[in-house]
Amino acid sequence: MSQDLLRTEDFTLKQRLQLAVIGCGAVTEHRHLPALAGRGDCQIVALVDSNRKRAEELASQFRVPQVFADYHETLRSGIDVAVVALPNHLHAPVSVDFLKAGIHVLVEKPMGRTTAECDAMLAAAEAGGALLAVGLMRRFMQSAQFAKRAIDSGLLGPIHSFDIRDGFIFSWPLASDFFFRKDAAGGGVLIDTGVHTLDQVLWWLGDAQSFEYYDDNFGGVETDCEIFLELQSGVRGKVELSRTRNLRNTAIIRGEAAELEVGLVRNFAALRLPHAPVQIVGQGASASLPAKVQSNQVEVIAAEYDDFFEAIRTERQPTVSGLEGRRSVALIEACYRERQPLSLPWDLPAVPALQEVTR
Repeated sequence: MSQDLLRTEDFTLKQRLQLAVIGCGAVTEHRHLPALAGRGDCQIVALVDSNRKRAEELASQFRVPQVFADYHETLRSGIDVAVVALPNHLHAPVSVDFLKAGIHVLVEKPMGRTTAECDAMLAAAEAGGALLAVGLMRRFMQSAQFAKRAIDSGLLGPIHSFDIRDGFIFSWPLASDFFFRKDAAGGGVLIDTGVHTLDQVLWWLGDAQSFEYYDDNFGGVETDCEIFLELQSGVRGKVELSRTRNLRNTAIIRGEAAELEVGLVRNFAALRLPHAPVQIVGQGASASLPAKVQSNQVEVIAAEYDDFFEAIRTERQPTVSGLEGRRSVALIEACYRERQPLSLPWDLPAVPALQEVTR
């Protein structure tokens, strides 16, 4: 959607989508509300959070007229869209209630903790005649879209392998502890960052055929993991994820004609030819928008809303529909089921217990 169409005067109050944001944690404060503020095609009419004081503070900052502590109060309020930005274990039950009521939903990633939760959401969307979008925002980054087009166009030739390293020392401005509770989050880095990464692999290269998965979960949630994948196309690759180390944060996709490296969190692209001493380094860009070296995540989420709101108005499926969001959850669920311990360089070999000395 062009910026000209987003001017307030282009939409009457009746045409503007009425929207409620459910959950007022860090992702709402730092991503969703800034991305929604000032848009002409929607109006944020309510914020919902069990911590009413926090919701009131954000409502004051972003000029939202209503605050509720219970999301049920918005179900019959006439809203068109609910943004579900709650801890992972609440994604499915809350989304199901809105979807059954015929209210379109954009749910934060991961879509659910399990495929059963995802299936319940899909069934509710069908029953309520509502659209379901999943907040896998990396699909809207220019580098990711450039990679998709390069692969699909045959620019790289037949693809044979990939190598993805995605990791940061954890520094997200938490508003709650749910990230570190397995019951609430569903897992650690794999279901958090990894849901983005695996969504990109499946989107770019197709579904998985087999895998080996290793992580450092010793009873809590994993902070480091490795996945070795073989896709149905025969392409093989490795994904490494970390919350404890800063990795290179790029995806390298190797084809017979060329190798492409793209940034996972910034707009970076490098194209290399086999055995050539030179490379092309730059940024992915559309024909109508300028390239940006560093992708602003608020702008990426704004592009996600452009797509979702257009889908509502034209009655098409959003780019990242519920069916698309389910794919990465299914692979993550399988990985957790087949988990093997990750070999860590700082692990020491087991030492036999000392025998008690009897005097």
